[in-house]
Amino acid sequence: MRMLITYAICIPVAMVVGYMLTNPLDFGTLGFLGLITAVLISPVFIRWHYPILVFGIACPMICFFLVGKPPFSQVVIILSLMIAIVERAMSSEKRFTSVPVMTWPLLYIAFMAYVTTELNGGIGLHSMGGDSGGGRKYITLFVGVATYFALTSQTIPRNRWKFYVALSMLPAGLGIISDFFPYLPSPLNTINLLFPPTMVYDTGVQVGTTRLSSLSFAVGIVPIYLLARYGMREVFSGAHPVRLLLFLATFALTFLGGYRNVFGGFLLLLALIFFMEGMHRTRLLPALVLTGAMALSVLAIFSNQLPFTFQRAMCFLPLKWDQAVLDDAYASSEWRYNIWRATWPKVPQYLLLGKGYSISKEDYDMIGGGTFSLLQASHIDAAEESLAISGDYHSGPLSTLIPFGLWGGIGIIWLMGATTFVLYRNYKYGDAELRVFNIYLFASCIKSIFAFLFIFGGFNNDVGGFASMAGFSIAMNHGVMGRPAQARVNPLIKPRPEPMPIANDPIPI
Repeated sequence: MRMLITYAICIPVAMVVGYMLTNPLDFGTLGFLGLITAVLISPVFIRWHYPILVFGIACPMICFFLVGKPPFSQVVIILSLMIAIVERAMSSEKRFTSVPVMTWPLLYIAFMAYVTTELNGGIGLHSMGGDSGGGRKYITLFVGVATYFALTSQTIPRNRWKFYVALSMLPAGLGIISDFFPYLPSPLNTINLLFPPTMVYDTGVQVGTTRLSSLSFAVGIVPIYLLARYGMREVFSGAHPVRLLLFLATFALTFLGGYRNVFGGFLLLLALIFFMEGMHRTRLLPALVLTGAMALSVLAIFSNQLPFTFQRAMCFLPLKWDQAVLDDAYASSEWRYNIWRATWPKVPQYLLLGKGYSISKEDYDMIGGGTFSLLQASHIDAAEESLAISGDYHSGPLSTLIPFGLWGGIGIIWLMGATTFVLYRNYKYGDAELRVFNIYLFASCIKSIFAFLFIFGGFNNDVGGFASMAGFSIAMNHGVMGRPAQARVNPLIKPRPEPMPIANDPIPI
């Protein structure tokens, strides 16, 4: 055994050192070393591919050493599903959880997207040497469909549900590394190859003024996790003050991103969980109403003195805000409305055959060269801006109807209905131990549907979001729960009367 361990260590180290001595340390070398490392740790991945899958779905890391720099989540989803299929082929005991109500809409969406792709000239992967672009959205869509089947390849043991809830959420906190890019000295800043910066910090970072998007989303996962793990009742009851303080502190830090949709969506999620947990029928209702009224009164006094990002996140409330904040928010909203007004008239021509995600070589070159930014500056048709050309309409319905037409609309409505059905059944009839988590999933589903239809959405991303929610709920609840069976009693059949005791028999006591 000692000799085997020695060879297992020495041989890979000798290969790595020899390769590095003969080749410069560039991306190609790193990719080769990554491949060798992947081969060496493959037994570990095969053994624990499901926990790695759950971790990878939430982790914002990217695989910079692979062609196209795909997200880590896409890589682990594909590998985990392949391993699950091989396990199913080799053992009859390894079975996917069958839920036809979810399987059919997802297969329909995948088939519909494939047909649209073929009718529009192929996927178009510029990173693979193709002339056109836009294929990344197709990959995101297909991998989103695969997410459901990867998650339902196993069931999560009931005694480990708390561990998997943490594993499915907390890794998103690693995204905070992206906004630390200006403060990481060399060579520590090479970690941003895995967590690339989301913004260009030419003028430095000013907390409260610079919109730290990655930090906002990373810290915002903490209050979400507290709601999913403990529920709103346990967080706000006051019995655990540390949880409440952690919830309030991390929730306040989400304002550093300055996103109105994040703040509004979180308020909607809190309201849904509040009523689903039945807290409106408890003594917490007047306490929360009083606390909210006091907080709103204080906010009304100091609203225009808050940092820029805080004001921007809450500026849709009817309070007094700084004029620069209102102008910035208005410009952002007006830019979005301009795209919507310019693209809605184009919807009828794509109802039967959507345009897909493929981008022609000319359009791709113009986007890469920044020519479309000049069009935006000169207020030429908003439908010709770079985001509109690439299919980022910032609207769920538009991102469905223009790329995939009426058939995409049928698919997303079918998928949203199926996801709502699954999550509602598990919320209504699921195990009592999982009730808090099932409430969170069902509330999150309703919030996501509302946001997709009216606030912000993208078909290629939201298909994977709904598939992930449904797949994780099915794996956690071991299927779709149903109404518990009840004994049927026929009122026309009367019970047989008790026999009268015989004289010699003892009278029962």
